[in-house]
Amino acid sequence: MEKRRIICISHAFLKKINLSVFEKLSKDNNIQITCIAPESLYMNRKKVYPDYNIKNINLDLRLLKLKFKHLRFCYFDNVKKIIKEIKPHLIILDNDTATVQSIILIIYSFFYKFKICYFCNENNIRNILNKFTFKKLVKLTLLYFINSFIKWKIYKIFCYTKEIKKNYDFLGYKNKTVVMPLGYDEKIFTIHDKRADDKFIISFFGRILPEKGIHTLLKSLENLKFDNWIFMLDVFHIENKNYFRKLKPKLKKLLKKNKLKLVKCSYFEITKFMSMSDLVVVPSEYEEQYGRVIQETVASGTLVIGSNIGAIPEIIDDQDLLFEPSNYIELSDKINQIYFDKNFRDTKYNKLYNKISSFRSISNQINILKNNI
Repeated sequence: MEKRRIICISHAFLKKINLSVFEKLSKDNNIQITCIAPESLYMNRKKVYPDYNIKNINLDLRLLKLKFKHLRFCYFDNVKKIIKEIKPHLIILDNDTATVQSIILIIYSFFYKFKICYFCNENNIRNILNKFTFKKLVKLTLLYFINSFIKWKIYKIFCYTKEIKKNYDFLGYKNKTVVMPLGYDEKIFTIHDKRADDKFIISFFGRILPEKGIHTLLKSLENLKFDNWIFMLDVFHIENKNYFRKLKPKLKKLLKKNKLKLVKCSYFEITKFMSMSDLVVVPSEYEEQYGRVIQETVASGTLVIGSNIGAIPEIIDDQDLLFEPSNYIELSDKINQIYFDKNFRDTKYNKLYNKISSFRSISNQINILKNNI
């Protein structure tokens, strides 16, 4: 039986964790996987390189130069050469459909006869209609025009959330969209023994920039009705240094009161700090496309609460664990309730864990992928 040859293309392959699904998928004897990753990528005006040694990757990985910086306009150099070599049955592109790389692949598909699938995270198309501006009208018109032209050449669109699926259904892809959650790696994110500590640890993990809402979380801590807490902040990804400087006065005050713990943890060790926490807060103030930290925290044994925006409410799926973005009073009320009512905390965690573990693991992601390609 001939192996099914698949090429996967993603700027996100710059990080080893994003190769996990395909490393596991490549173990299937009926599938041959080739991944294309960037040699480097510009993020927040900085040139970033892969966080791994290519020799330690257990699959066929090719590093190519990426032309242009913007994700909608960038494309990989020499992809055609790899297509001619591999002769793929299927190409999976980790990007939106209306991109330069997408158009290039569609043109190639006329000559090399492969199908095209996408991993998409566009969750803000329908919102264009909520508040009309000329700029939004131009964007929507352009998206409709491009997608109308390429739609018939697209085989499947894998959407990380139901909200993303609704956006692509809105663009006319209803029979081609499949909800496929971004899975957490069960071998990395596991429940660790809780530390013997009488302090209630409230944590934030993720990128440090204004739209992540850390300032709202800090403000909510001032309204807590108990004093037995510590704030743990992950400073591994300080993407906006000016924003972090603005946070420093409040952080210094917490440090003087012995109420601040700064940690700097890589992706592969973050689960220990998540397990160490009693509560993780995701206070985002923009349309989060997924919110991977939610499922990883829950898999590590800790309850999560988050703002009611983007994909966060879909993943948490419990109004008792959601608060309105930037509403620090509501957030502090949620934290107070969770601290004082242990039965509430345990019940909510168990319910959330059952949903996360059954639907959002990397194993489940691979099964959905296999069933649709």
